[in-house]
Amino acid sequence: MSVASAPALGRPAPPWRTVTGALALAVLAGFVYASNAAALWNTWTTNDNYSHGPLVPLVSLALVVSRRDKLRALPVRGDSRGLLLVALACFMHVAGVRADLFALQTWSLLALLFGLALTFGGTAVTRMLAFPIAYLGFMLTFPPVVMNTLSFALKGFALGGAVRGAEALGAHVHRTGMQIFFPSGELRVEDPCSGLRSLLALLAIATLFAYLQKGGLWRRAVVMLAAIPIALAGNLVRLLLLLVAASARGVDWATGGFHVVTGYAMFVVALALLLALRSALTPRRAPRGGAR
Repeated sequence: MSVASAPALGRPAPPWRTVTGALALAVLAGFVYASNAAALWNTWTTNDNYSHGPLVPLVSLALVVSRRDKLRALPVRGDSRGLLLVALACFMHVAGVRADLFALQTWSLLALLFGLALTFGGTAVTRMLAFPIAYLGFMLTFPPVVMNTLSFALKGFALGGAVRGAEALGAHVHRTGMQIFFPSGELRVEDPCSGLRSLLALLAIATLFAYLQKGGLWRRAVVMLAAIPIALAGNLVRLLLLLVAASARGVDWATGGFHVVTGYAMFVVALALLLALRSALTPRRAPRGGAR
């Protein structure tokens, strides 16, 4: 696509050109990213850490739809500088394919969407779509080395605190690496117990809450960042309950239904804490100048 095909900087684009160009590029992007979409879906349905993925594009779409009237009222002044982002997206995708880095291929989608929004919609439209586009990052994957390193660190943190807490409560536990020994048997803490799944899901939820939060920037930052300690504390408490239950009732009982129920229960508690925090930080009256 040549630079001449994009609307000139600051000049309103003819509606037929904008729609035709956008549809043509949408079809081309769909063809290029079809295999990536299929791989993403497989990751969402087979990897628990990304199980929240299918909901993310639905949230982004809902945000766009909720602002459709505002989008229609904005001037459509295409900016050819958006083609630089389109070129960057193409480079990222090709580099990801050549280097066999699936994460780089998928993250190029964000650069492409920003580039298309700027090229055909202009600055005002892109600003309005910035959060819905950026939010799609929560549906994408990270390199395995990043996930494995983070998962191991989270396991070590949660297990260390849980063991100390269980000993303080009188439980008979003995830790060797990621293995815990009880009189009734052995329990090994695997990657699903790292809490990474809950952390990523809570971060996605908290980021949405922060975007919708009324008040100053600091309130939004607190809501978003609070997901990290809440998720870490929730997983630590879950492991603590698991160790205490294994010591008191046996490993088989603790790793059965009790393990599943506590996992869901702690996520519900964490979500309730986020909601309570958002409510506490919401101004009782709209600030002067009007709320967003």
